Amino acid sequence: MKIIRVDMYHISIPLKKAFFPSWIPGYPQTHNRFTLLQLTTDTELIGHAAGIAFGEEREGLGGLLAPYVLGLDPCDLELAHQRIREASYLGWRNFWMETAFLDIKAQAEEVPIWKMLGGTDKPIPVYWSTGAVCDPKHHSKVVNKAQSEGYHGVKLRVKSKTLERDVNSIKETRSLVDSEFPLMIDANQGWPVTIVDRPPIWDLARASAFVESISDQNIRWLEEPLDMHSYEDYARLRNSSIIKIAGAELNAGWPEARMFLNFDSLDIYQPDVTIFGFKDTLKTLEEVKKRGLGFSPHTWTNGVGLWANLHVSALTDREYPLEYPHEPNSWTPESRDGILDSPIVPEDGFIEPPQEPGLGLSIDWERVKDFGTKFFSMTEGDLRKQVMKEKGVVAALRLKRRKDKEAKE
Repeated sequence: MKIIRVDMYHISIPLKKAFFPSWIPGYPQTHNRFTLLQLTTDTELIGHAAGIAFGEEREGLGGLLAPYVLGLDPCDLELAHQRIREASYLGWRNFWMETAFLDIKAQAEEVPIWKMLGGTDKPIPVYWSTGAVCDPKHHSKVVNKAQSEGYHGVKLRVKSKTLERDVNSIKETRSLVDSEFPLMIDANQGWPVTIVDRPPIWDLARASAFVESISDQNIRWLEEPLDMHSYEDYARLRNSSIIKIAGAELNAGWPEARMFLNFDSLDIYQPDVTIFGFKDTLKTLEEVKKRGLGFSPHTWTNGVGLWANLHVSALTDREYPLEYPHEPNSWTPESRDGILDSPIVPEDGFIEPPQEPGLGLSIDWERVKDFGTKFFSMTEGDLRKQVMKEKGVVAALRLKRRKDKEAKE
């Protein structure tokens, strides 16, 4: 089996109402944007993956990646990872694409990805993850609604200019909800963005003061209170904190996750398979399990990304719930999952592992037409023509013979 066609789409799903994500302070997000990848094989199996996007910045990605993957056996996951890595040497990480390879391989084995990887068929608990900076009046209602619907907690977000305002928003919200219901907090300091507002970037002193001020609020974990590369300060904060410290969602795969592990920086690891890729996520999970640490993937991307991380969560013991992104009236399941046949919705706080082979998602191609634009398509024949045009017929034939010889050895 080999890949014979690569197709890529820009997807832009309008939100019902402008959304002000805490990770881009002051910025009104009006669309859910991502890149959709489709790989087609000579056996008619098709794999999909999606990578979060700000806009159409991946316009030239197809021309870069397609020559690396056309003709490749999609079941050779090690080589697929290597090829994506090779295309990233100049700084463009696209390990989100690995999902499409696992999608095809699991379909070929006629099992879901999680089962192919050795997961268990048990319901996966989820927590409600808000996206805007905590507003006690609004978010206390979200917490109460989440509790009534069986969610396993709610994640609130802080990003104010003063420590006092951050602390007060959490204390006021806690006072309006069940004192025993799990609350998590995301400070979104791992990868600060200052394109509009410029709130302070936390250092160890600010993070420590925040932890001390909310230590009596029954917080299950504090997420990303420091820069994503402050491994030693994370370790110092963890050693002094009675609240569990979480992070590593957008770090550069296993090499950086290993740094957190080496410094004993975190209690809970949150790699997102659409950032880390499957190989590095699974390596991180393996090491986390060995050390008895927590694991709960980041999923704030899109419906395809959420579903891919669901497969990873099926490999865990379910001690920590999976993130379920939902900011009412803006980032809703309908806008998050807009190209799927139907939104992903928990039942009594759980999502069942998919039973269909592969990724197990059903994409609505009419919605892809409504919300997307195909910006790249290439077949093996197209690639051959391109090589002959650029290198000449003789050189192209020599390259083909050389690649065929390498593939057989």
